[in-house]
Amino acid sequence: MSALCRSTENKPTMSATLEESAPIAGVQESLPEGNATVPAPFERPTIVADSVPRWLKASAGMTWMLVLSGSLLVYLAGRPLWPTDLWDHLNYGARILQTGTVPDTEPLMAVSAGVRMVNTAWLSQLGMELLNRRWGLTALQFSAALLAAGSLFLVSRLAMLRGQSVVAGVLAGLVYVRLNLHELQVIRPQLAGLLLYCAVLNYGLQPLRGGRWQFLIWPVLFGLWANLHGSFVLGLLVLAVSVAGRFGDVLFRSRSLPVTLGDAEAWRGLLLLQLCAVAVLANPAGLLVYPEVLQFSANPNVESMFEWAPLTLRSVQGQWYAAAVLLTMLALKITPRRIRCGEVLLLVLTGALAAWSVRMLNWFAPVAGVVAGVHLVAGVRGLRARVQVQDPSEPAVIWSLANAGLLWIIVAITPFGTQLLRGVVPEESRLLSPATPIRTVEFLRGYQAIPRGLAFVPAEWSGYVMNRGPQSLRPLVNLHVHLMPEEVWKDYLRLIRGPADWQTLMDEYGMNMAIVNKAEQPVLVKKIRESADWKAEYEDRQGIVFVRKRPV
Repeated sequence: MSALCRSTENKPTMSATLEESAPIAGVQESLPEGNATVPAPFERPTIVADSVPRWLKASAGMTWMLVLSGSLLVYLAGRPLWPTDLWDHLNYGARILQTGTVPDTEPLMAVSAGVRMVNTAWLSQLGMELLNRRWGLTALQFSAALLAAGSLFLVSRLAMLRGQSVVAGVLAGLVYVRLNLHELQVIRPQLAGLLLYCAVLNYGLQPLRGGRWQFLIWPVLFGLWANLHGSFVLGLLVLAVSVAGRFGDVLFRSRSLPVTLGDAEAWRGLLLLQLCAVAVLANPAGLLVYPEVLQFSANPNVESMFEWAPLTLRSVQGQWYAAAVLLTMLALKITPRRIRCGEVLLLVLTGALAAWSVRMLNWFAPVAGVVAGVHLVAGVRGLRARVQVQDPSEPAVIWSLANAGLLWIIVAITPFGTQLLRGVVPEESRLLSPATPIRTVEFLRGYQAIPRGLAFVPAEWSGYVMNRGPQSLRPLVNLHVHLMPEEVWKDYLRLIRGPADWQTLMDEYGMNMAIVNKAEQPVLVKKIRESADWKAEYEDRQGIVFVRKRPV
């Protein structure tokens, strides 16, 4: 670790790698002596834009970052909605609106009645349902795409500013998107947490500094974060690593423990970490959020979900993860920049989390992107001495205007923008993926004889069936598997495989209706077809609706 965190004294030091900008070689400024004035041709003209506040100006580099993130926004805002836990979140949001309270036990699944529920995403669920009611599905597409694009902008902007290179920003953004594209396409509260995580990275991967406002802004954001998604613990991890990294940097440079322990910036960072950790408690569950989030992955039901499984080289995501690891190692090997302890610690910790679980790629991808982008570009510059440092262009009002126009175009060409500007609402069938059981649910809405008791519904269809189907239909499970009793979830996993005792399981749970996915549960379909106790009431290319001839 010390080899990575120390200053690389034996490597060539070039202007491309300096934190501060250096004057361009060969250019000298000379001023006349005494009271002489600069000749008229060399006088700096007075420009009206100089009086414009700096915060109203943007650079060309920011425009490139906007183009990159805007491209992702347009792509994701036009993606169809897949039958995922999106619909479960909408159902929970609708229940919160209906009751006016955040439930402390599972409110939707009859088999989970009384099971404690610490809902760290209640505010996201409420917001999603309000958007859906006000503007429809295009608003859900756009808001999710905006969160994903915002996280990409923060990652690429951080790399561009640290590396003083647009190329570094673009490279960081591409690494981030390639590693995390699967999760960016899934609409869930996690996207709100990812945006805030990338914002915290902009603090944690920079030298610790900031005024008094940081002690108000960051705790408020963490308090909000704890009500949007449980990933706030990863934000706290970034802050903790940044403090530890600061202590490590000072120790390696000063070789003095008293100097290290007296570093004011590190202690300010530690104070901020404590304030943010306390601010997290401003949620309906209070202290319960910590054990809930930390123990979530240990839930035995979660182990059956592929996205919580360890990464392997047999999967595409595992192969891209391995490529990203090799790329960051190469970047750290060839860089002439000083490598900070914090970025190495964060890279190792989030990399280990990602190897442990596919879902953790969310938190490794931004770090890998920034480290690879900044240090790889610096290393290439160091290997090619003739490459000059090119800072992002000076901020100017013209670039701000260009960015505003670009944002307008980006929003206007999305389905949501078209709906707002032209009043054209796309048909729901065009917004939903082909995997959504649209026709099956249309049949269920018109079916007058929904039998009593529970119904077998594939977990990935359950949320959509509950959201769009008849209220009297009660599925056995949904995709919030951590809220299911372990035995119930095990029985469901057995049932979808079409076991020999499938009829016994149906009887045990009092299921008089079965909505079966023909492609995913072919064995179960075959066995129910062959049973004299069941009949098919409806069938299409996706699913079949079976009903008992004699309800139990």
